[in-house]
Amino acid sequence: MIATDAREQVSPTRARLLRVVGSLVLGVVVGLLASYLLAVAVTAPILPGAFVIHPVSLLLTAGIAALSIVVGWRWPVIGLTAGIVVLVLVAFALTGLGWSRSDWASPFNAVAYGAWSAYPTMLGAVLVTVSALRLRSRRTR
Repeated sequence: MIATDAREQVSPTRARLLRVVGSLVLGVVVGLLASYLLAVAVTAPILPGAFVIHPVSLLLTAGIAALSIVVGWRWPVIGLTAGIVVLVLVAFALTGLGWSRSDWASPFNAVAYGAWSAYPTMLGAVLVTVSALRLRSRRTR
C-alpha cells in the first residue's frame, strides 16, 4: 500500500527503532526456546543402552547447536540477545533451583537444568561469540 498522506509515512528512524526492538524481542524468544529445547533434547527419557548418552540425544544437541550458529551468523542481533538470555537463565539457575530428571518436559525444569549441565552455558557462549564475530566483521568492511 502506498502512503498518500504524510502522516501515514513512517520515518526511517522510527522504522529502524521498530526493527531493533523487534529483533530484541525475537532474540529473547529464541533464547528461551533454545534453552528449553536443549534441556529437553539432553534429558528426554531415551534409554541409553550401551551408551552413556543416547546418540539421538547427541544428534538433537548437535542440531540445536548448528541452528544457533546459523541464527547468530545470519541475524547477529537476535543471536546476541538469545545468547545473553541463555547465559542469564544459567546464572539464575545457579541460585539453587532444583532439577528433576523425571520432569524433563517442564520449562521450569529446563531453567534449573542450566545449573547442572554445561550444555546451556556452551549454547549461550556460542550464540554470543558467533554474533559478536559477525557484528565485528560487518563493522570492518
